[in-house]
Amino acid sequence: MKILFNIIVGIALLTSCGVLEPKETPGRDKSGTVYIEYNGTVTSGNSSMASFTMVNDSPESIKYFAYDATSPHYSTEALADTGWAYLMWNWCGTGAEYFNLGTDLSFNFLVMLPNENCTWRVILNTTDMDDSNYRILRSESIEYSTP
Repeated sequence: MKILFNIIVGIALLTSCGVLEPKETPGRDKSGTVYIEYNGTVTSGNSSMASFTMVNDSPESIKYFAYDATSPHYSTEALADTGWAYLMWNWCGTGAEYFNLGTDLSFNFLVMLPNENCTWRVILNTTDMDDSNYRILRSESIEYSTP
């Protein structure tokens, strides 16, 4: 009985403290939301990079963490036998800040390609302007073969 009471109290405390589970938006959703669109590979300097567009088709502005307006913090995942696993994190806090992306706006950004053949995707985190609704965005799965 005491264990059940502790579980109920713990759930009540978590709920009252405002612990939020982020909403996931996998792939592109054309129903008026925020999504990541894969544009293919491009040459940047002496290397190939993956090109993406972050689109805000929602009726509200959002915020994202970045080094500048077109260099967001991102992570990548690769599909393994056991499911999706982190491939790479491309961020640290030094010099980063929140940037706004207004409704019906978008921006392009570049991502490093994987080092080996795999199915992979990009992950971005966003929040609404008052920081009450966090969202994890994932691009569509991309099949990649090294040149």
